[in-house]
Amino acid sequence: MSAYYRLIISILLTLLAFVTPLRVSTATQVVTLSNGEWPPFTSQSLAQQGFISEIVRQAFALQGYKVHYQFLPWARAYRYAESGQVDGTVVWTKTPRRLKNMLFSAPVFQHTYVFFYRVEDSFNWQDISDLRSFRIGGSEGYSYGNEFDQAVKRGELNIDYVSSDILNLKKLQAKRIDLFPSDIQVGYYLLNQLFPALQAEQFKHHPKPIVEVETHVLFSKVDLTRGKLLQAAFNKGLQELRANGTYQKLVEQASLSYYSQTLHRN
Repeated sequence: MSAYYRLIISILLTLLAFVTPLRVSTATQVVTLSNGEWPPFTSQSLAQQGFISEIVRQAFALQGYKVHYQFLPWARAYRYAESGQVDGTVVWTKTPRRLKNMLFSAPVFQHTYVFFYRVEDSFNWQDISDLRSFRIGGSEGYSYGNEFDQAVKRGELNIDYVSSDILNLKKLQAKRIDLFPSDIQVGYYLLNQLFPALQAEQFKHHPKPIVEVETHVLFSKVDLTRGKLLQAAFNKGLQELRANGTYQKLVEQASLSYYSQTLHRN
């Protein structure tokens, strides 16, 4: 073999040594998270897929990761993450099962859950036992707080689960259920989107919170090393996002104006 060809081969091998690790490194920087319809927090139809989706995206970006979202029904979104089909899922409250099976990020946002009902109906409650005579609509994959969830497991509540909040609000309008538990911001956002103003005013929320909770990004434990790496990277990015003011800016830009106006009326 001539010196010329040996030189060419040597150069090609050197380039291959540099290019191959670069491709591997780039591939490992993509984070795949399952997501779902929960406007104004997360939605395929919103700008930036909702402000919480954007908070998660920008927190990861600060650590050199690109986020890819798979939008799925919520129950399936959780199963995909738990089984390792995706790296994790956005965003969830703490439950005993989730704490056992998933890695939790630092809190991303705080939520207040309340009951929505028709203005024409008389409704008041102080504890879970007051809810036994009502038809309640729940959304699959959601937790409404440990006390509520345990009452459901014990068969103490008359609750029917469907695939989305939108279906529950339509059932509430059609008088097929009496109560719908929801994050207060989500409830009013959807009412404003689903119904004309006159119809939206036919609904209200009870001021007593069902639960006040924080939501988190969950990471799969199937590949525990990767899960912990992503958990640490996100937590660091989220901390930086809060410190540099971007987190607050994203929240302020979110579509929460109808919710704020509604609070002033109640």
